[in-house]
Amino acid sequence: MSTETPTPQHISLRFKKHKTTVLLFVSPHDTFTSVKSNLLDAIISTGVPHINGDPLPANPEDVILGVLIDSNDPSQGWVDLEIPEPEDGGGKKTKKANVLNATPSGAGLKDGMVLAFKFRPKGAVDNTDVDNNEWDVVMPAYDDEEVNQVKNGGGEGEEEEDDEVPASRFLKG
Repeated sequence: MSTETPTPQHISLRFKKHKTTVLLFVSPHDTFTSVKSNLLDAIISTGVPHINGDPLPANPEDVILGVLIDSNDPSQGWVDLEIPEPEDGGGKKTKKANVLNATPSGAGLKDGMVLAFKFRPKGAVDNTDVDNNEWDVVMPAYDDEEVNQVKNGGGEGEEEEDDEVPASRFLKG
């Protein structure tokens, strides 16, 4: 695990899987291999053997990262951060996508962004063997009922007062 002290040039990234969130400070110029290694080291250092039933991999390359499809609407889901390298006409892969796959700054990641992570199943050779539509991320949500319970100090089984003011009171007629 990197023991480098964060500097103002570092960015904070939140990595989420199920209800687990890991906050890491990374250099925007670190490789994703280094970022994945630091993420896995941070999880291992907590002593958990698995996250939501998924065992931790031994190899950081078995960590798959994802970004929100729409950063303003997490309900739209996640997409794999690694962009497949396009092939030229002869079936050879070009190097165009390598810049985007290499570092957080190359991928356009900003300070405070949320990334999802999952583990490549045993026996899977690359990301094509993984269902990229399945991301186990639970985003926190606050319902009006929960807010009222906290605000009123209410618990289960207690009646809550209705503090709503009729909209007609504010309408001019």
